[in-house]
Amino acid sequence: MKRTWLIAATAALAASCACGPAVGQANKDFGRREYMSNCAVCHGVDGQGKGPLYATGFLAREPTDLTRLASANRGVFPIERVYQVIDGRQAVSAHGPRDMPVWGDEYYEEGASPDVRGVVSPEAYVRARILALIDYLARMQASK
Repeated sequence: MKRTWLIAATAALAASCACGPAVGQANKDFGRREYMSNCAVCHGVDGQGKGPLYATGFLAREPTDLTRLASANRGVFPIERVYQVIDGRQAVSAHGPRDMPVWGDEYYEEGASPDVRGVVSPEAYVRARILALIDYLARMQASK
C-alpha cells in the first residue's frame, strides 16, 4: 500500500514538473498559490525560513528552510514525509496541535470548499491541493 501510494505521488509530481506552465498559464501555479496562502508567512516567500511572522519576533524558533529538504535527506526530496506534515499525520511542534494546525482545516476533507462538493470528492480535492503544494516545494529545492 505504502509503495503504491509513493509511486502514484511520484508519478503525479513528475507529470506536473514535466509539463511546466504553458505560456499564459504561469499565473495558474496552484502549488505556488497554496504556498503563498499557507506557508510563506512563516517560511518566507523564498522558502528559506525568514517569513514576515518570524521577522516580527512572534515565533520562538526560526522556521525550517524548505529549500533544503532534499539536501537534508541525502539529495532526495522526502515526498511522503512532507505530505504527512502537511496533512497532519506527522506532528511538527511549531505548526501547533493537530486539531488546530497553523493553516486550520485547509488540508482536511472537512476544509474542502462547499463549491467543490458534488463536483469532486472532498478527499480528491484536498489531495490535489497537497500534491500541488508538494510539487512547488520540490521545485524550490536548492541546487547545492
